[in-house]
Amino acid sequence: MAYADSSQIPPRRVPPPFERELKVVMSPETHEDVTDFTLLVSTLAPRGGGTDLHSHEGSGELMVVTRGHGRGWLAGREVELKPGAAMYAPPGVEHRTLNDGDEPLELMCVFVPPAPPDYIARMMPS
Repeated sequence: MAYADSSQIPPRRVPPPFERELKVVMSPETHEDVTDFTLLVSTLAPRGGGTDLHSHEGSGELMVVTRGHGRGWLAGREVELKPGAAMYAPPGVEHRTLNDGDEPLELMCVFVPPAPPDYIARMMPS
């Protein structure tokens, strides 16, 4: 049975200009019985943390806001990000998130099929 406490997982920090913290909560690499998805917690820094405009060719990404406020872009459409809001980017669809608030913006991100094992490492500076 897969169980994880995200508060006990050390974050990986992505530097500016896309400042955020990422935690892999569950994935095929962290739990042997998790085979069909990756669950990340992404915490965007206040006043400007976020992602660039990107897509995932091999996975869809479901993002659910758990705290904070910001904006998202999905296939060219701007949406409000606030607690309880959800945004889904199918494989190959461009999307972006931005924290324009004064507190961290936290997203639970589910990738189906799972994100590549080196997904977080690719965002880190060399």
